[in-house]
Amino acid sequence: MWLWMKRWRDWAMNDLWPLYRISPQPQALHYSYEKAGLTLHDQPIPWNAEAVLVEALVRLLASSSRRKTDFLLRLTGQEPIPAEQLRRLDSDDRYAVHFRLPPPAVTTAAEVLYRNHVLPGGHLTLPILSREDFLQNLRLQLPTLFVRIGADNVACQTFVASQCRGLMASAILLSPTSLAPLLDMDLAVEFRCERSGALHRTPVRLCSSQLAGRQALLVVMPRKHPRRIGAWTAAWMLGDRPLATQRLRAISQNHFRRSLRLSDTRFVIQGADGSVRLSRQAPQLEGPGRVGPCFLVSSSEPGMAGICPVRVTAQVPGAVQPPLMQEQDVLITDGPTMIAPGTLDVAELGQVSGFEIAVRGRTLGVLSLCPAPTAAFTSEGGFKPPHDFTWTAAAEEEMTERLNRLLEGKSKDN
Repeated sequence: MWLWMKRWRDWAMNDLWPLYRISPQPQALHYSYEKAGLTLHDQPIPWNAEAVLVEALVRLLASSSRRKTDFLLRLTGQEPIPAEQLRRLDSDDRYAVHFRLPPPAVTTAAEVLYRNHVLPGGHLTLPILSREDFLQNLRLQLPTLFVRIGADNVACQTFVASQCRGLMASAILLSPTSLAPLLDMDLAVEFRCERSGALHRTPVRLCSSQLAGRQALLVVMPRKHPRRIGAWTAAWMLGDRPLATQRLRAISQNHFRRSLRLSDTRFVIQGADGSVRLSRQAPQLEGPGRVGPCFLVSSSEPGMAGICPVRVTAQVPGAVQPPLMQEQDVLITDGPTMIAPGTLDVAELGQVSGFEIAVRGRTLGVLSLCPAPTAAFTSEGGFKPPHDFTWTAAAEEEMTERLNRLLEGKSKDN
């Protein structure tokens, strides 16, 4: 008798009692998707996702049924999907209901049902990311080519062919969503020789943490690198779609040396107290201290990177062999490269007229210690030619400064 009364009471509580009095109270509703072992939460679901997961956190009253068969997930225009798992959380009345379903073809609304009734707040939207939208928002930034020259990896556009020991391409890939859809897409860098047409394709692989993120630093090193003079192109390809293309030139040693220029010069002046400063004008060679040259050398080739032997000597009039201050291989780029061989004591500079920098016997420039000569005018209005003087950037600046003072003086007189 008592068993029959208990069954009748349970039936009445479940079917006749108002649903809001016994239905689960939803706490949260989340969705995620799976791709190649990765589970990515609350992001647009790509077209190539393997499965969609929906999780509902509910609070079940003591009188409520605790069976997963009571829960369904209903998508617009589809048959309801039963729950895959009902798992109790840390407390007795909190549960997680899990649903697993194939990815919808388009963005779809979903509802969580308990005994064929929609739970309050049990609505969510499953956004679908199409292939076209993913590709349209994918961005490749800062594509850069590096050439290994000696012990250095230098970002460049032009290099000496015989000095190249390796090639590397890098870029930053950005997307407003995770990069997981790239798993099914052919991302690679194509290196092509413009002269021979030879093509070397190197695939790009991302690790799990990069795929789960929205940006990734990509680095690619091809098995072969340019060894001959000519032009190469490096194209970042996603399937047959180019993301970025760069051009790289390999030139000869002679071409590189002819492109070298002396950008500017300075004097390095070291005081008796150990302080160091730079000056464009020749210093006064008096008192204690040390003085040395500083040359700024660059290449006229855009994006250049190459190593050349640089020789710096002190010019001593009448000397058979100029004193050598420095001779070493220096990495030169299209930006100013500072070459400072050191300083000499002021007492040793009495016979030194200047400093010379040369590459393979070709003089790039001279930094003179002699003051700029003063023009002496004749009675006929001409002027006497000065003694031999090597014109430098410092002398040019001094002349400009004097002309400016002269013009300012005339303007005041007027």
